[in-house]
Amino acid sequence: MNPSSSGWIKKYETFSDSIHFKINSFKDIYTLFNSCGFVYGFSVSSVLNFNSEQDLAQEELEKINLLTAFFCIYKLERKQVNFNDFVESVLIYFEKVDVFEFSLWDKFISGKDKYQQLERILNEHVQIDSNFLTKHFNKKTTNSLLGIDLLSYYTFLTNTSTNLQTYYKGLEYAIVNITNDISNFKKETKKDQKPILKSISNSFLFQNEVNKTTDFNYRIAINDNYGDLEKTCFLDIAVLTIWEPVFKDNTAFIFLNTLGTDLNLSKSFIALAIENMSDFYNKAKDAKLFKKTNALNNFYDNASELVIRLIKRNSKRIIKELSQSKELMVLLSHSTHRELTKEEQDKVQLQLLDILKTIPSLAIFLLPGGAILLPIFAKLIPNLLPTAFNDNKIEK
Repeated sequence: MNPSSSGWIKKYETFSDSIHFKINSFKDIYTLFNSCGFVYGFSVSSVLNFNSEQDLAQEELEKINLLTAFFCIYKLERKQVNFNDFVESVLIYFEKVDVFEFSLWDKFISGKDKYQQLERILNEHVQIDSNFLTKHFNKKTTNSLLGIDLLSYYTFLTNTSTNLQTYYKGLEYAIVNITNDISNFKKETKKDQKPILKSISNSFLFQNEVNKTTDFNYRIAINDNYGDLEKTCFLDIAVLTIWEPVFKDNTAFIFLNTLGTDLNLSKSFIALAIENMSDFYNKAKDAKLFKKTNALNNFYDNASELVIRLIKRNSKRIIKELSQSKELMVLLSHSTHRELTKEEQDKVQLQLLDILKTIPSLAIFLLPGGAILLPIFAKLIPNLLPTAFNDNKIEK
């Protein structure tokens, strides 16, 4: 299943009957999706145990987890699940929240096919920057606030009288105040401003309509308007934004305990939120979410990941094209056991570019500056070739 290709939701449907989790309440669903990082806006794994022949990109993981979260909530509330009805339900949900408007191109691509419509919506909803070039300069291109959708979709199914867009905006407004409060706290305590704060700000769907000046009565408003389900989400986001690999003092813990107490959450509840965040950090500490890099390095790292993924997914087609170029095959085989000369490297690059023109998904190489990624391509290719081409391969 490839969430970046058309038809993936149809594929998802084929094994939806086998999706079974021990879920008795929405709290169980939230806990499940918290454990994989989804609630923090950075899934480290899919909650589904399916055999994937390829590594999933970050946005692909988020799309699978988001659809699975919707499916679990729908199954919890409706008991008997007709997948087509489920898809219709999610489409109505997005219509009521009014977070996505089909362009003429979207309408042309998806037509009246509800599955394709949902694919387009999930793609736009998960990726906060869909521009091919600029998104690779961002530290994080996926929506950090997908946890809001769990709360909103659950409310959509259980309380039909709720104005869903107003509810959604209210959740965002509460998070705006919490993150602004933490930002002010960091300035006062001279702590580093975390990139996650910017990522969360970029994820607001109604950010132009939300007053970003902190309302210092927001904690009272949260108590008046929300229950434990929403407060759980708010606290988890607070813990994420204030988190540091090593805390130099206890001021952050005091802040979190004060926030939790003001939201009428117990000490054990607050301690559990911190413990969950600690577990997540241990799983994801090497991820870009917690790394500071400059824009150029970030671009190169992201582009490299994209190239590696595309090459692996197109390996059969690439090898077929390579087999038609004997000189290139010889040079690539030589590259496995010696350094190519400058002239040979130029030949490899020119012939590889000719091959890449026949594989549309690798068009990144044809963009200005795309040639800097060719060494990555050339380095990976020998690993895809038959063993006979690798003179230095050690048999285990």
